[in-house]
Amino acid sequence: MRNYIHKHLTSEKLPIILAISGLIIALFIVVIGIGSFFLVKDYILVKGEIASSTSVLNQRLNTLEAVLATTTLTSQELAQRLADQQNKSQEFEDTIDDIAGTVNTLEKLSKTDQELLQKYSKVYFLSDNYVPLRLKNIDKNFLAPNYENLQFHASAVKYLEDMFDDAETDDVSLQIVSAYRSFGTQSVIKSNYLTTYGAGANKFVADQGYSEHQLGTTLDLTTEGVPGGLAINFDQTPAFTWLKDNAYKYGFVLSYSKGNVYYQYEPWHWRFVGIKLATRLHRDGLNFSDMDQRDIDKYLVNIFD
Repeated sequence: MRNYIHKHLTSEKLPIILAISGLIIALFIVVIGIGSFFLVKDYILVKGEIASSTSVLNQRLNTLEAVLATTTLTSQELAQRLADQQNKSQEFEDTIDDIAGTVNTLEKLSKTDQELLQKYSKVYFLSDNYVPLRLKNIDKNFLAPNYENLQFHASAVKYLEDMFDDAETDDVSLQIVSAYRSFGTQSVIKSNYLTTYGAGANKFVADQGYSEHQLGTTLDLTTEGVPGGLAINFDQTPAFTWLKDNAYKYGFVLSYSKGNVYYQYEPWHWRFVGIKLATRLHRDGLNFSDMDQRDIDKYLVNIFD
């Protein structure tokens, strides 16, 4: 039976089967071809669209980069301009501060006695009408025995008091025997010394108008045990040693040191010139009388600081 079927299929149906199979294969090929055509077409279209989109995107990217570059440059320029403007503003503020400082300095100077740092010893002259703006009585505890009613420049008294208080703390005895002396008082003193010592008095007593005492910022100092109150051997005492090491801290300097060109050596004669100038003189080993007046004048504005 199987052989019969196989025989008949082979002989009668085989051509038909082959034809149908061929048709199916051809149809399949056609379908595949059509599908491939559309796929290729779609691929080409998509590829074109992608290429077009990529080109557009690249153009936009280039545009954005250009805008960004311009914006960055503009930002940098703005930042630089801002910085320049800030610098100008700071320079303007500094200029204003300098002007304000100058104005304040000039105002301060206008209220400060211009005579206070002049070198009056045989150089500058104080008139008989000159009196310090304000004088104040010195604490009687700072005076030598039998002395009273001595006065000192009111703006410098606090420095004097601080110096005496600190000296006492260090067990050093300081005493005042002379302070402010008017033009008239100096005249009387000079006359008395001329009567006693003759022309020799010119070596240790200033004429009226040339005495630092008339400024109200000068002291004659002594200590216990010095005969007559004022003597050259004052420089052998602990009081003088303390003054030499510490007086500058309170604005005081020795006016007539050894070898000065004005008067004989006076270890008792101390003048208030302000802490800044006194410190400069002490630090550099200079004497007030030897310093150029123009350099001294620079310290006037700070004399009571």
